[in-house]
Amino acid sequence: MKVLAYILSVLVATGLIIGGTFLILVQAPTDSSGLLLLAIGALCVFIYGPLILGSITSYWDVKKTGESRRYFRWWFGIVLGLEALGAVAIILYALLTHAPAWLPIVFIGAGVALTAVALLVGQTLLRHEEARPLVERPCVPISRREIVRKITIVAITFVATLVLALVLFTVLARGSRSAISEIGVQLSFAAESAFFAAALACILVTLPLNRRLRESVSRDLGRLRKMGKVVLRGKQLELDHDEQVAAAKYAVLISMVFPFQLAYITLLYIGLGIQQAQSLVSGTRSDFSIGLLIALLVVLLAFFPLFGRRIYRARKYAREHAELLPTDDVTSTPTANGLVR
Repeated sequence: MKVLAYILSVLVATGLIIGGTFLILVQAPTDSSGLLLLAIGALCVFIYGPLILGSITSYWDVKKTGESRRYFRWWFGIVLGLEALGAVAIILYALLTHAPAWLPIVFIGAGVALTAVALLVGQTLLRHEEARPLVERPCVPISRREIVRKITIVAITFVATLVLALVLFTVLARGSRSAISEIGVQLSFAAESAFFAAALACILVTLPLNRRLRESVSRDLGRLRKMGKVVLRGKQLELDHDEQVAAAKYAVLISMVFPFQLAYITLLYIGLGIQQAQSLVSGTRSDFSIGLLIALLVVLLAFFPLFGRRIYRARKYAREHAELLPTDDVTSTPTANGLVR
């Protein structure tokens, strides 16, 4: 059920982004390309802010402990703050471009409604899952064979989507004189689709690992934050024995999840980059496309060292605290690269 909800949320968010962008472009004056970043930024905040809150409340118990409640309030405050900035941005955009008054009203109203719906759906999904008992599974690091299997799934998804998209666009281009009849346009559309599909596959293949990661901290959002401070940031916090074991399990699992998360971000951003490059080549909205391409590149370059450092720290912590894992797990102590021996 949760996997279906995740896929639906991604599809709905994507549809809202496309629809909102279309609405902005239809109402935008011809000389307002530089101001489009204000409207697009507000649109992204109003859609992805609620999506983040819904993901947190559906996956973690945000009321289990005082630390959980504080951490969720921190996230809630950030999202509300961003939505407030988004409201200012869309109002400013409407004033500067003389857009219709209903445009900011629709965007702000949609953001408020999506936030309420996301919190409601997230809590409903969590209650549905809590009806089932929490199962403690052995924290066995993923094997090389399993890593290869997951990578193979992503690669097959990429190739299959690329081939299917090329066939589809070739069929659509027959007898057409539009831009889609050009081979370069067909290739770019197909590559864009393949990168997006592979990015989604990266998320799906890590769902079992994410479930085990959540179980390692008993669905406690506060404990998750504490484990992150100890394992990923090197904080010297006082841990009882159960928390030390949880930290060791967390280190093993997060060192497996992070590489796939980095792959997801990379594939997604490459797909978005191709999308904007295609817009640049066609000569439409060049200022916006150049700005977004630069932003994507900067964020991607920042993520690589960030994830690399965290993966290194997680694997190091897992090696140094392997003796804390249960007896069944010690036989599968992670090696320097985090894989099972």
